[in-house]
Amino acid sequence: MRGFLLYFLKRPLLWFANHFSAAPQKEVVLKSLSDLLADSEEESKERIIILEADAANAKFIIFSDQHKGDKSWGDDFKNNETNYLAALKYYNENNFSFIALGDTEELWKFTPQQILPANENALAAEAAFQPDKLFKTFGNHDIIWKNKLDVLLNLKKYFTMPLVVYEGMVIKLKASASTLRILLTHGHQGDIMSDNNSFSTWVIAHVWMPMQRYLRINVNTPSNDYSLRNKHNIMMSEWSAAQENLLLITGHTHVPVFASGKYFNHPSNNIPGKIQELLKPSYFNTGCCCFDDGDITGIEISDGFIRLIKWYDEENGSKRKVLEEILLEDLIKDL
Repeated sequence: MRGFLLYFLKRPLLWFANHFSAAPQKEVVLKSLSDLLADSEEESKERIIILEADAANAKFIIFSDQHKGDKSWGDDFKNNETNYLAALKYYNENNFSFIALGDTEELWKFTPQQILPANENALAAEAAFQPDKLFKTFGNHDIIWKNKLDVLLNLKKYFTMPLVVYEGMVIKLKASASTLRILLTHGHQGDIMSDNNSFSTWVIAHVWMPMQRYLRINVNTPSNDYSLRNKHNIMMSEWSAAQENLLLITGHTHVPVFASGKYFNHPSNNIPGKIQELLKPSYFNTGCCCFDDGDITGIEISDGFIRLIKWYDEENGSKRKVLEEILLEDLIKDL
């Protein structure tokens, strides 16, 4: 019966998931990003944290969209955990700071009581970056971490408290020519299915999750295309291109993007000419840590470079691969 239903339902279910997860409201997206950036310039920074670093010596690894679950068939992360643990071990041993850019836990499908005990190894690997090299933001699927009390009650067993979970971060990278600002946020602003409304949450919990578990469907497929086909990514790139001396790094779409302007003339992008003229290589997207083949992707800043990296399985263990890279100094010139 499962095979019969999968044959008929897989394609429409994947269409539904992809269609509604890529339907952002442009005016909401742009305003939300502008408001968040403006907050970084105010004295009160409850929503955002400001870090300063030298471009030549900075070491950051940015992962998002783990979507940790309960290890059932509805858990998109369980096949990726081996690569994730290997990656975090590598970065911790090499003195990186770790930025968890939202949707680390899948709280639309599961409760904290279902997720956390099932992921103690991953949580311990994240906590190993404490006290001063772990930075966490919330996404739409783990927006519960916006609440300080929820963080304290649920995460005190796994992390040193206080653990502040921000909506965004700004890294000010000092380079030889100027200071480059990097705004980091999960990126779910303006998405129809991602504003934490009660209807979308009910659909995920009571319709999508049971069907996914029974049919064993994972909507996250590996991506070798680092372009701007996704509407939300195009909006993010358009907004970042309009800013002065700024890079934007998000997650949420599960589609890796590297230096957006490098790819805006690709035939698959279908970006209007006026937008093409505005775009600069100012937008990056981490991809995700829940591809259905076990791969994970992220953005790495180190050795004076910014890189799109992938961790994947080989017979003798997890391996790191640089998919794209550019010198930060060259990127500043391109901006």
